[in-house]
Amino acid sequence: MLYSQRGSPGSRRLLISFVLLAAWQAGSGQLHYSVPEEAKHGTFVGRIAQDLGLELAELVPRLFRVASKDRGDLLEVNLQNGILFVNSRIDREALCGRSAECSIHLEVIVDRPLQVFHVEVEVRDINDNPPRFSRPEQRLLILESRMSDSRFPIEGASDMDIGANAALSYKLNPNEYFELDVKRKEEETNILQLVLKKPLDREETQEHRLLLMAMDGGKPELTGTAQLLIDVLDANDNAPEV
Repeated sequence: MLYSQRGSPGSRRLLISFVLLAAWQAGSGQLHYSVPEEAKHGTFVGRIAQDLGLELAELVPRLFRVASKDRGDLLEVNLQNGILFVNSRIDREALCGRSAECSIHLEVIVDRPLQVFHVEVEVRDINDNPPRFSRPEQRLLILESRMSDSRFPIEGASDMDIGANAALSYKLNPNEYFELDVKRKEEETNILQLVLKKPLDREETQEHRLLLMAMDGGKPELTGTAQLLIDVLDANDNAPEV
């Protein structure tokens, strides 16, 4: 029986797949680097050629190249010195939202012979987002008849960073009538309440203006503020004068 030397297209594709798989396995050792977000263009990330055991003189002849499926050209390699560097601005929040982990996955490919290496670059969070309130002013309507220790919910701030950089604390400017109570929930959010320290008197003061400040846990810390406008509503607490 005679066998054809020319395989079918399907057979050739299968052979190519086996070759690529073998090349991937031969160079599948993964490198790990890290870089802070917002690093400037040219920031050093790692000596990628050296760490992969490649000679600088062979980078160009062997068609050394770096590919990233969904990260564009954020990172690049200098073929003269084999250094991986930041090529364009990296915004961690745009890449990964508020995920605790954020990495750029690269494929390093060299030909002659074919080798494929996998490189993971962790993008570290920096404290580049201050706390923000959804409303710069919050208005509350409170009857002057409300008793001491009455509580009134208010909105807290949010922070686009993660971890300690997004851990918020709050304070209220010193005043005679109100104090702030903050309760922390498990999912790293806070429940804020204004607590009435002593009864209000509309005949004395019709409106109170307070400043609520949010501070994050970064170093240095960043802050955000909101105005609390409290309208004191009249209660029938004064008898007619004869």
